[in-house]
Amino acid sequence: MNVANKFVTEDIVRAVNGILINGDMGIPFRGISTDSRTIKPGYLFWCLKGERFDGHDFWREAIDKGAKGLVISRFPKGFRVEDLPKTISVIFVKDTLIALGDLANFWRRKLNIPIIAITGSCGKTTTKEMTCAIVSNFWKCGKTPKNFNNLIGVPLAILSFKEGDVEVGIVELGTNAPGEIARLAEIVEPQIGIITCVAPSHLEGLGSEEGILKEKLSLFEKVKEDGILVYNRDQEVLVKAVEKFPHKKIAFGNSLEADVGFIVESVNQDEVKVKFKVKEVEREIELSNIGIHNLYNLSAGIAGSLALGIEPEKILEVVPNIELYTRSSVYKLGKVLLIDDAYNANPFSIKAALNYIKNFKDFPKKLAILGDMKELGKFSQSLHEEIGKLVSEFVDEAWFVGEEAKFYLNGYNSSKPYKYFKTSEECAEFIEANKEVFNEEMLVLVKGSRAVQLEKVVEKIKEVLS
Repeated sequence: MNVANKFVTEDIVRAVNGILINGDMGIPFRGISTDSRTIKPGYLFWCLKGERFDGHDFWREAIDKGAKGLVISRFPKGFRVEDLPKTISVIFVKDTLIALGDLANFWRRKLNIPIIAITGSCGKTTTKEMTCAIVSNFWKCGKTPKNFNNLIGVPLAILSFKEGDVEVGIVELGTNAPGEIARLAEIVEPQIGIITCVAPSHLEGLGSEEGILKEKLSLFEKVKEDGILVYNRDQEVLVKAVEKFPHKKIAFGNSLEADVGFIVESVNQDEVKVKFKVKEVEREIELSNIGIHNLYNLSAGIAGSLALGIEPEKILEVVPNIELYTRSSVYKLGKVLLIDDAYNANPFSIKAALNYIKNFKDFPKKLAILGDMKELGKFSQSLHEEIGKLVSEFVDEAWFVGEEAKFYLNGYNSSKPYKYFKTSEECAEFIEANKEVFNEEMLVLVKGSRAVQLEKVVEKIKEVLS
């Protein structure tokens, strides 16, 4: 990634506690790059070591493309300081990844703007986008792009914020190993922390549900005591956990008793009518059909906006007009209502999706096509079995797709129709050969972890019904 922002060698050396071994403190950079393939002339090349490649191995390519400096933590093959012109700065650090975070923290402090940091087991990206959509009506808003939520992406996002162009920062913090959220929170120093939910996910790295909770709560531990904590009121584990924090708190949830609450008044294939309450202000709002899980994300975004000091009335005025970012889509295809929520899945998000489809009472049949829930480690079988049992209570038929999806069957009520496919391709082939399955009126929910590639199933359904 390239960051188009101006920096000077001296600032970087001081921020990262580095040693300048070539060049001079006055050499400026037009930006920072971590990719020698896309680096631009005048940029500083930051040598990061990844799973497959080590940036140190591409230092010469970066220089040949016009890099004005290097940040390194070792002398790569063929590298000789004495061979470099003095117009190129070389900064030596102990660890280039840690140094990148240190520079981002330096820049964050120089910007001196409010920052909202968002984490959670699901809904992080959607909450970030919805928060920014609301806040940008009042201030110039900067955010982490796409899924730039890790120890590389978050610092680069912060470093891309330009003085004067960003008045509020909204960043997404992800994790799959203990300590990552704490480090990211140290870098961004948020005034407002949001936890969307705590649910079994990334268990391979975090070990247990207790480990997940501890990791997410490390965000709140890094928010200064005069900051504000935003949390999901409908999760008892979070309600109890936040009691120990002295901060001001804002709770959101599916109840008008929450500080920011909502209740669904009606729903159809095109829209949902929702009553929102923000503090003491209530308003009925009609929105495009975004799913109850996204109403949680929207409520979290409203709560984050409230924490910035925006008045409830003004927030509710802009909500109907913002672009509602979602990763799910709803299609009306003849007699079939297809809900495509195939981007990701964990037990919490599947439960939310199942609770959502029960609002559609006009469909005589409901079919769930569920793929694996990945990264659950040793808990994978038991959690798939738990969801399999729950699925039986919400749908008339279920199809399970993926290697781990076979565990759904252990909990599923076998008296109801079901099918099992090892791959999404196998499921798509079945649909192609049995198009008549979708000739009756039904609701179809498709949900699973991205690795299962259930989008192939979605596209096949759309194809046979077009």
